[in-house]
Amino acid sequence: MRLVTRADFDGLVCGALITLMEQIDSYLFVEPKFMQDGQVEIRRGDVIANLPYHPNCTLWFDHHVTNAFAWCDHTGQSEDVPLVPDKGGFRIAPSAARVVYEYYTVAMRERLRGDRGRGMEMLDSPRMKYLLDEADKIDAALLTPEDVLHPAGYVLISMTIDGKFAEDEPYWLKLIDYLRDKTVEETLREPEIASRCEKILADQERLKGILLARAKLDGNVILLDLRGIKDIPEGNRFLLYTLFPTANISVKVAEDSQRPNTTAISVGYNIFNPTSNVNVGELLKNYGGGGHKVVGSSRVPDDKAEQALREIMAAVKEV
Repeated sequence: MRLVTRADFDGLVCGALITLMEQIDSYLFVEPKFMQDGQVEIRRGDVIANLPYHPNCTLWFDHHVTNAFAWCDHTGQSEDVPLVPDKGGFRIAPSAARVVYEYYTVAMRERLRGDRGRGMEMLDSPRMKYLLDEADKIDAALLTPEDVLHPAGYVLISMTIDGKFAEDEPYWLKLIDYLRDKTVEETLREPEIASRCEKILADQERLKGILLARAKLDGNVILLDLRGIKDIPEGNRFLLYTLFPTANISVKVAEDSQRPNTTAISVGYNIFNPTSNVNVGELLKNYGGGGHKVVGSSRVPDDKAEQALREIMAAVKEV
């Protein structure tokens, strides 16, 4: 079986859980937009996690609100049935990893008890439950200012993962193994992981300077325009909200490093002031993207970026 997932912390934790329970022999890491645009070849036997649905897959796990209707197509069930044996799971959960965990410990527990006894035992272990709680906290951005200003543990490890750099695939595979088999303390001692964590902490002040120079407050909205800037240390994506505590939502614009002539636009609630009423995922569906109620992203051609940006700013700005 092949695992198709996203190279972010949630996607890699999904990998750690799924490889406990399935015979995964290869991996494909992709960004959601490539799935949405039908640019990824999915075949029978593939397991998709933390990504949009594709009809050729065998198992699918997701939690993004914009993908809810696909669950009905995949299973023939209603949205009220979140777990279906031999099909996967979907519900609006803090992380896709949480859905994976529920699938194996609820829907498949009795069926797999004999064949995957060791895997089920590890899934039920305190170490894996702690990892899952951290995945929920990180993916749902349930962080404290201390987590952001002084990241540590799995929060810090999550900041070393950037899916835009395909050359990092060996690192992502290493993390899947460590997240599955090692404690957080053992993981932080691994030389490459430790080095990347140290770089995140060392780059913190430089990132803060870039954010202060390129972000502006427009009412309740932080507009961050990073177009034209090279070598941006993007590890701590929540640092912005410590600098503009009165805003309740941000709009970030950057060049898409994976597609020429394309602009990336992402929108997210201020995790320390989440008072916006905008459904971000539904808003960004209008621009070829999607996500959750509180965070999402889209990719638009450069020649349509300014119009899209004006419309998105108008939609999230409170009068």
